[in-house]
Amino acid sequence: MKSSFFKPMFAITLVIMLFSCKKNTDENIETFRGPEVIMGNGKVNSFFTVKKGIPQEIGIEMTSGALTNLTNDPANFAAATFLLQLDQKAKDITPFDHLIANWSPHGHDPAGVFNVPHFDFHFYTITQSERMAITPYMPSTASLHDKLPAAGFMPASFTATPGGVPQMGKHWGDNNMQMPFSHTMIYGSYSGKVNFLEPMVTKILLESGTKISVAYAQPVQFEKTGKYYPTKYNMYKDASTNNHFVMLSDFVQR
Repeated sequence: MKSSFFKPMFAITLVIMLFSCKKNTDENIETFRGPEVIMGNGKVNSFFTVKKGIPQEIGIEMTSGALTNLTNDPANFAAATFLLQLDQKAKDITPFDHLIANWSPHGHDPAGVFNVPHFDFHFYTITQSERMAITPYMPSTASLHDKLPAAGFMPASFTATPGGVPQMGKHWGDNNMQMPFSHTMIYGSYSGKVNFLEPMVTKILLESGTKISVAYAQPVQFEKTGKYYPTKYNMYKDASTNNHFVMLSDFVQR
């Protein structure tokens, strides 16, 4: 989560590799993986699973080393922002276009809430070019950030934060978030449209391997009709590989 008082992350770290598709142990499940990106002492990539044409999971897989040797410099945007491409299959049947993992080594405002080391996992419903065109919040661009989605496109329990962030937009927090913060869901918007979902999790919780599965609040209106939208965010550690997973699941066609 970011707002006008959060430092924007401009640079992108990307390693180009071939997409791959392979069968899960369940022969009815196909897994589509995006290109691997170097992260810390490990690697990270997107993945998308489908069973008989229905999405099962979409998210991020991190090898065990990916959580070590991360930058401790909040100004080192290039080392803290990881662009993850999605396979075309995910774009075809879900609203998502690409993912970004943001590492915040010292957290960010508001103080006393999110100022702990954590990750922001952005699931964008806009293209990369559209995201890159989102400008800083200033008098000449405030109207774009402050133009909120029409009634029904945001869950009733979410509230917009002030300002907006370059290449992101305005962030919406869950009024029912449990304190102290360890994990939560954030929505994002820009120029009147919902443009991302963002599970947030503290580094200490992600490292612990604690299994989490949370149904998050849903809007009643959706921008891209006919697509499959997730209703839960999940986090867990695979005991056999020590890889960490952050994903969205339990899809409903809207």
